[in-house]
Amino acid sequence: MSITLDRKAGAPVFIYSPAGGMNIEDVAHSNPEKIFKIKIDTNKGLDIDDLIKAANNLGLKEQKSDVAFLFNHIYDCFKAKDCDMIEINPLVLTKEGKVIAADSKITIDDNARFR
Repeated sequence: MSITLDRKAGAPVFIYSPAGGMNIEDVAHSNPEKIFKIKIDTNKGLDIDDLIKAANNLGLKEQKSDVAFLFNHIYDCFKAKDCDMIEINPLVLTKEGKVIAADSKITIDDNARFR
Protein backbone atom coordinates (compact mmCIF):
# COMPACT_ATOMS: atom_id res chain seq x y z
CA MET A 1 0.00 0.00 0.00
CA SER A 2 1.11 3.53 -0.59
CA ILE A 3 -0.13 7.08 -0.54
CA THR A 4 1.17 9.56 -3.05
CA LEU A 5 0.18 12.84 -4.57
CA ASP A 6 -1.78 12.46 -7.78
CA ARG A 7 -0.55 15.64 -9.43
CA LYS A 8 -3.12 15.44 -12.23
CA ALA A 9 -6.01 15.29 -9.73
CA GLY A 10 -4.25 17.61 -7.28
CA ALA A 11 -5.02 15.29 -4.37
CA PRO A 12 -3.49 12.41 -2.45
CA VAL A 13 -4.40 8.88 -3.46
CA PHE A 14 -3.95 5.55 -1.70
CA ILE A 15 -2.91 2.71 -3.98
CA TYR A 16 -3.08 -0.76 -2.49
CA SER A 17 -3.14 -4.39 -3.50
CA PRO A 18 -3.60 -7.77 -1.82
CA ALA A 19 -0.78 -9.02 -4.10
CA GLY A 20 1.87 -7.88 -1.65
CA GLY A 21 5.59 -8.38 -1.75
CA MET A 22 5.74 -7.55 -5.44
CA ASN A 23 6.50 -4.41 -7.38
CA ILE A 24 3.21 -2.66 -8.09
CA GLU A 25 4.27 -2.36 -11.72
CA ASP A 26 4.44 -6.16 -11.99
CA VAL A 27 0.99 -6.52 -10.42
CA ALA A 28 -0.41 -3.83 -12.73
CA HIS A 29 0.90 -5.76 -15.71
CA SER A 30 -0.09 -9.29 -14.66
CA ASN A 31 -3.18 -8.68 -12.45
CA PRO A 32 -4.51 -5.12 -12.87
CA GLU A 33 -7.78 -6.11 -11.17
CA LYS A 34 -5.82 -6.52 -7.92
CA ILE A 35 -4.88 -2.84 -7.73
CA PHE A 36 -7.25 -0.53 -5.88
CA LYS A 37 -7.24 3.22 -5.31
CA ILE A 38 -8.80 5.62 -2.84
CA LYS A 39 -8.78 9.22 -4.02
CA ILE A 40 -8.86 11.52 -1.02
CA ASP A 41 -10.95 14.66 -0.84
CA THR A 42 -8.64 16.88 1.20
CA ASN A 43 -11.60 18.89 2.48
CA LYS A 44 -13.31 15.80 3.91
CA GLY A 45 -10.46 13.39 4.61
CA LEU A 46 -10.80 9.64 4.47
CA ASP A 47 -14.23 8.08 4.26
CA ILE A 48 -14.94 5.14 6.61
CA ASP A 49 -16.79 3.27 3.87
CA ASP A 50 -13.67 3.46 1.66
CA LEU A 51 -11.57 2.08 4.53
CA ILE A 52 -13.93 -0.83 5.17
CA LYS A 53 -13.90 -1.59 1.44
CA ALA A 54 -10.08 -1.46 1.51
CA ALA A 55 -9.98 -3.99 4.36
CA ASN A 56 -12.27 -6.29 2.37
CA ASN A 57 -10.22 -5.82 -0.83
CA LEU A 58 -7.06 -6.69 1.10
CA GLY A 59 -8.67 -9.83 2.53
CA LEU A 60 -8.59 -8.31 6.02
CA LYS A 61 -12.30 -8.08 6.79
CA GLU A 62 -11.77 -9.17 10.40
CA GLN A 63 -9.06 -6.50 10.83
CA LYS A 64 -11.07 -3.60 9.38
CA SER A 65 -10.46 -1.41 12.44
CA ASP A 66 -6.69 -2.05 12.20
CA VAL A 67 -6.76 -1.21 8.49
CA ALA A 68 -8.76 1.98 9.12
CA PHE A 69 -6.34 2.97 11.91
CA LEU A 70 -3.33 2.39 9.67
CA PHE A 71 -4.72 4.28 6.66
CA ASN A 72 -5.75 7.22 8.86
CA HIS A 73 -2.35 7.47 10.53
CA ILE A 74 -0.48 7.19 7.26
CA TYR A 75 -2.65 9.96 5.81
CA ASP A 76 -2.06 12.13 8.91
CA CYS A 77 1.71 11.64 8.57
CA PHE A 78 1.54 12.34 4.83
CA LYS A 79 -0.11 15.71 5.49
CA ALA A 80 1.86 16.70 8.58
CA LYS A 81 5.28 16.00 7.09
CA ASP A 82 4.60 17.23 3.53
CA CYS A 83 5.32 13.82 2.06
CA ASP A 84 5.49 12.99 -1.61
CA MET A 85 4.95 9.32 -0.89
CA ILE A 86 4.62 6.80 1.93
CA GLU A 87 4.86 3.16 0.96
CA ILE A 88 4.39 0.05 3.06
CA ASN A 89 5.49 -3.18 1.44
CA PRO A 90 4.75 -5.63 2.80
CA LEU A 91 1.76 -5.12 5.02
CA VAL A 92 1.70 -8.24 7.19
CA LEU A 93 -1.00 -10.16 9.03
CA THR A 94 0.63 -11.85 12.04
CA LYS A 95 -0.33 -15.26 13.42
CA GLU A 96 -2.09 -13.37 16.20
CA GLY A 97 -4.27 -11.54 13.64
CA LYS A 98 -2.58 -8.14 13.90
CA VAL A 99 -1.86 -5.96 10.88
CA ILE A 100 1.65 -4.47 10.88
CA ALA A 101 3.86 -2.54 8.50
CA ALA A 102 6.88 -4.79 7.96
CA ASP A 103 8.82 -2.28 5.86
CA SER A 104 8.26 1.27 4.70
CA LYS A 105 9.68 4.00 2.54
CA ILE A 106 8.92 7.71 2.92
CA THR A 107 9.85 10.61 0.67
CA ILE A 108 9.43 14.22 1.74
CA ASP A 109 8.77 17.16 -0.56
CA ASP A 110 12.08 19.03 -0.90
CA ASN A 111 10.18 22.32 -0.95
CA ALA A 112 8.98 21.62 2.61
CA ARG A 113 12.45 21.28 4.14
CA PHE A 114 12.32 24.75 5.68
CA ARG A 115 9.54 23.57 8.00
